[in-house]
Amino acid sequence: MSGARKKPFSSKKKKEQLKLKREKIRAQGDKWADSDEESGTFDVNTAHNARRRINEQPVRDPTGHNPNRYRLHFQRESRDEIDRRKKLAQLPLKKLPEESLEIPIEQIYRPGSALDMPIRPPWTYDMTKEKLEEQEKTYFNNYLDKIFANFEPEHLSYFEMNLETWRQLWRTVEICDIILMIVDIRFAVLHFSPTLYDYVTRVHKKQLIVILNKIDLAPPSIVVAVKDYFSQKFPQLHILTYTSYPKDLSTTRGDFDNYQVMARIVRRKNYYAIGPLALFECISSLVGSRIDLSSWKQHIQECMEGETMTNDIKQENIDVSPLTNTNITTNHITLGFTGYPNVGKSSVLNSIVGHKVVSVSRTPGHTKHFQTIQLTSTVRLCDCPGLVFPSYVERPLQILAGIYPIAQVQEPYTSVGYLAQWLPITKILKIERLEQDTPNYSAMDICEAWALKRGFLTAKASRPDVYRAANHILRLALDGRINLCLRPPGFAADKERFISDPRAIELEQQIQSAVDKQKRPDSDISAGDDSEAFPTSDDHQLASCSASASDQGPDRVSELNRFDVFNRDNDEKDELKLIKNIRRRTRRKSSNSNQHENNDSVEEVD
Repeated sequence: MSGARKKPFSSKKKKEQLKLKREKIRAQGDKWADSDEESGTFDVNTAHNARRRINEQPVRDPTGHNPNRYRLHFQRESRDEIDRRKKLAQLPLKKLPEESLEIPIEQIYRPGSALDMPIRPPWTYDMTKEKLEEQEKTYFNNYLDKIFANFEPEHLSYFEMNLETWRQLWRTVEICDIILMIVDIRFAVLHFSPTLYDYVTRVHKKQLIVILNKIDLAPPSIVVAVKDYFSQKFPQLHILTYTSYPKDLSTTRGDFDNYQVMARIVRRKNYYAIGPLALFECISSLVGSRIDLSSWKQHIQECMEGETMTNDIKQENIDVSPLTNTNITTNHITLGFTGYPNVGKSSVLNSIVGHKVVSVSRTPGHTKHFQTIQLTSTVRLCDCPGLVFPSYVERPLQILAGIYPIAQVQEPYTSVGYLAQWLPITKILKIERLEQDTPNYSAMDICEAWALKRGFLTAKASRPDVYRAANHILRLALDGRINLCLRPPGFAADKERFISDPRAIELEQQIQSAVDKQKRPDSDISAGDDSEAFPTSDDHQLASCSASASDQGPDRVSELNRFDVFNRDNDEKDELKLIKNIRRRTRRKSSNSNQHENNDSVEEVD
């Protein structure tokens, strides 16, 4: 057989090949392509050229479909920065007062600076597609250059550096009549962009509605305080409260500790959301008599009464040309859902419809392209992908807010330390012994103790897997099982007034009413996506107590202690081990008996 022998191809040669490929791409015009910062040095002049593409997939055919077109693009961190944060996570933690959670919105976004969101350049129908895309690309590159020229890269937060994702927001604002900004009530100041407020209300002259989502995960007093803070700062803003899956917390308005403990979120097939009717009333007051919204009101009443809905929801392609005026001249209205990733935009849209029409996920960036849903003959919904706006907030706080994919976090320990600065994390995780053994414990010590408690060990050396433990703690915080809530400025001084506010009492009654509906026997229980975030194991099952109690009846769930899952005594563990040993012996006996039968049959044949 003729042919030359294949030469070995080392990893060093492969790196050089990839480096040449990236340089070729950058030479073609993509100045924001990934750089090769393999060394630990951090050059300020070239740091902003480094971009990390999240969950990028290989592309075999460049001329065909590109699966990475709408991927999240964040700034790449240097190795020095990651090592610095790892050393910081090994230092003793210092508890911070509640006042330190009061962060003004001006401190995060710096309105009027280079951190303002990019605005779509003016264009006309006479421009070709290539010319329009080139104009937007040039503008966006200049926008990024301006940001990194005015701010140090290591001090900036994560923000979206993918032009395609910003184009989705521009088109959503242009085609929709009313914009809805969804924010997580726990991080409302972080998730609300003042530049988007100005872009919608001043540039496009449209109405903006802010939906404070997941209100069942925060004390009602904080919800009322955030609502008052936004009303004072932004007078043209319409503020609503919302939750798609009300969670039962046996707490009072002044008891903040119960909002920090773990409780399994039981999701059900039926939607008992709080807020769809208030949203309809707000939209109808803005629209007036120009559009008939009676079909939408009838839809909401049927969903509230639990009647079976016919699936007439249709997705469609719509025109993305900009609207020249904001007056509603057609016979229908389009509502645009915008906001940060992981704030619950798709869940809110599903609860408005009454059943699942768009997919949801805990991973940021799950929604790739804006999609439209025809709710009724006169109401159309538009779901926009989540966008991370430029800001001046610390990155560990962004990770706790669900902005950055937890699976892609290279250094999760400082985020766990942020959590432990304000919350009694050792009490929540039931690792109080850590305080006795190590009074001046660090974030790394918390992760190590949690790894030992959960049985997270490395494969080779059987050491505590602190990285997996830190990721697990962050997933608990993202899922609402460990709650950290930011406060609006001045909350601690007027805390008692907000606790006794009649609106807080009414909000608490609404949540309890929705929870009571879910406890009815005719309500179907669905575990949702909990099994994906928390995989079960033989010895450690986070939701086993709640699941077994739900089979006995809905009233039994509320009577469970939320820490029962972590208080497995030694008798139960020994019983589980005994069951596994019995199963193992049974399998061995069956395999041995089958082997003897095969040998006997072979001897008979001989």
